[in-house]
Amino acid sequence: MNAYVDDYGKITVYLSRNFFGGRTNEFHLSDEKGNSWDCIIRNVEERRDEVVYELVIPSDLQMGFRYYVRETHGKQVEVKFRYIVQKPEFDRMFTYDGNDLGAVYHLSYTTFALWAPTAVEVMVRIKHERKVHILNMRRTNQGVWRAKWSGDLRRATYVYLVNRNGEIVECTDPYGVSSNANGKESAVINLAAVESIKDYEVKTRVRTPADAVIYEINVRDLTSNPVDDGHVQKRGTYAAFIEKGTQLKGKSTGLDYLVSLGVTHVQLQPVLDFATVDEYHPEWGYNWGYDAQQFMTLEGSYSISPNDPYARMMEFRKLVTTLHKNNIRVTLDLVFNHMYETHQNCLEAAVPYYYFRYNQSGGLSNGSFCGNDLNSLRPMMRNLFLHAIRFLMRTYGVDGFRFDLMGIIDIHTMNLIRQETLKIKPDALVYGEGWDMPTALNDELKAKIFNQDKMPGVAHFNDTFRDVLKGSTSDNQKSAKGYLTGNSGLIYEACGVLSGNTMGAPYFMRFDHPVKSINAIETHDNATLWDKMHACCSEEPRELRKKRQKMMIACTLFAQGVPFLHSGIEYCGTKQDNSNSYNAGDAVNGMNWERMLFNYDVVEYTRAAIRTRQFYPAFRLATGDDVKRFVKTYVLDNGVLQYDINYAEPGASGRGIRVLINPSMQAYTYYYGDMQYRIIFDENGGAHAETKNEIHIEACSVVAALLI
Repeated sequence: MNAYVDDYGKITVYLSRNFFGGRTNEFHLSDEKGNSWDCIIRNVEERRDEVVYELVIPSDLQMGFRYYVRETHGKQVEVKFRYIVQKPEFDRMFTYDGNDLGAVYHLSYTTFALWAPTAVEVMVRIKHERKVHILNMRRTNQGVWRAKWSGDLRRATYVYLVNRNGEIVECTDPYGVSSNANGKESAVINLAAVESIKDYEVKTRVRTPADAVIYEINVRDLTSNPVDDGHVQKRGTYAAFIEKGTQLKGKSTGLDYLVSLGVTHVQLQPVLDFATVDEYHPEWGYNWGYDAQQFMTLEGSYSISPNDPYARMMEFRKLVTTLHKNNIRVTLDLVFNHMYETHQNCLEAAVPYYYFRYNQSGGLSNGSFCGNDLNSLRPMMRNLFLHAIRFLMRTYGVDGFRFDLMGIIDIHTMNLIRQETLKIKPDALVYGEGWDMPTALNDELKAKIFNQDKMPGVAHFNDTFRDVLKGSTSDNQKSAKGYLTGNSGLIYEACGVLSGNTMGAPYFMRFDHPVKSINAIETHDNATLWDKMHACCSEEPRELRKKRQKMMIACTLFAQGVPFLHSGIEYCGTKQDNSNSYNAGDAVNGMNWERMLFNYDVVEYTRAAIRTRQFYPAFRLATGDDVKRFVKTYVLDNGVLQYDINYAEPGASGRGIRVLINPSMQAYTYYYGDMQYRIIFDENGGAHAETKNEIHIEACSVVAALLI
């Protein structure tokens, strides 16, 4: 027999057919003090293996106490609090908006606070200076349990022991800011020690998101390849990431290479604690980090000293400040849509059935396809997200966030997150995957791309941009071509994506402003661009595919919107045709510096395209009105596209920019009478000093010219 409180005044009892055929006549409710109540059987549902009874009980039962249900034959079980925690009345009674949850360190004392309204008892077990202490916590308002330890606990670790639903479970702190190796115990941290590492002001202004050039990289991947000279630090770590002076055959690798590209933002794949890599032995396994385990604690496998809770924090703070010193901002890839384990995690341990989303039949929603969805509509889930955002920005100085499967999060939560980031950094970026995921949430509430107009300042990855220019990323459509891989029939759609998909028909408008369009030909997901062309352009020689690679890089950087480059795209990176390399290891995922040398002309081309974008504001229009006013596109010979941006800042040289895109196999020269142009970007990424009334474009190339 199992009994659950599912609403105020309602208990659901499941009685096995193996016990008196599942039949009983009456139920009684009692508490640990000897009080008892008769239950009314409102409904009985016959099932194959059990009988389900819906009972009416007093509606004013207090949380924090044990209750028992007893049936006619003497069977008695402790009642578990289940779906009642999802009711509006529960939120009204127990939502806590204080900022003191977790372990708050002071030199002479530390306070502990855990939100666990359904618990009947909570203790905190502290390990400090080789001694173990157990403190009973007291229940306070809104279901917050509190304890205070007198003395200096700056090097202590702790876990909570939560007695709820008839069992005692051990859990780390949902608000924990660090932990020892493999997330076994949360850590008490003196944040002043971490924040004492000097930060630097990034000199380059980001007036709007269109000024950004985002480069996605994994902490481990940057330094996992052992061919380069240097790296005295342990490879694949925060510390190795910021080592200077590493090279391969005279060409910079690592941090110096990253800085040399000229990008404005580095987007780090998940650096918050994930589950499936042993932090003592990261060489035993690999994972991108989307198997989320903690919300503010950093991943220890990237630390030189994974069992030292301070080490990972200091190392990561230094990583961010070093990038700032080198004029690069940092955005973090956050997994706020699911947890790696549904039941073995700190959220479910503290308050069962609260933090996850359930469907109408009572089962777990699985829009993430990872077994569960976090329920951002729950006030305390939302509060934890907002708390984490503030903590990460203030403690480490990060400059924005990318949200994995953002369509599982609700619109209101994303708007609140955006507001919080702006309070701390007005130029912070907030963007994510706005795919329409099949989570148990009404469509009008999802933070998906089709609701972009309800989320000012929140950008979305533009899959139309990707699929139109490159071709479908689906494994079952590997041979599908895009405009730049040979399907000239997509030229009108290409006109649309170059405008940030802000134009009307026939260009497929998706966004009200171009800064909401994250333009990525390639990300960590799916096959790389080079591997995609293995399938869709397999008949073409390598040099031709390389030209196509350059075209797509140029279009990414010259299109209206926010350009996004996945690490390795600038040297025709390959993952050996692995379209989902999340656990494929360093040999597949690591930066391939030999390949960088082999395709160094593409690297230089990418640098030139980035410089061109950053020098000319015409590529960085911020509003939909500006795009409609200044951008014009034309279809020319044999699939050639003309993309004009008739904009120049006051006092700037030139009167606008003309971009020609030629994915055909034929070169063209276009004459413009009295109009004079100067080439600012040719098929090799070069600029020309002379002005002419013509523009020549080679086959399979992109040319940009300034109208003088």
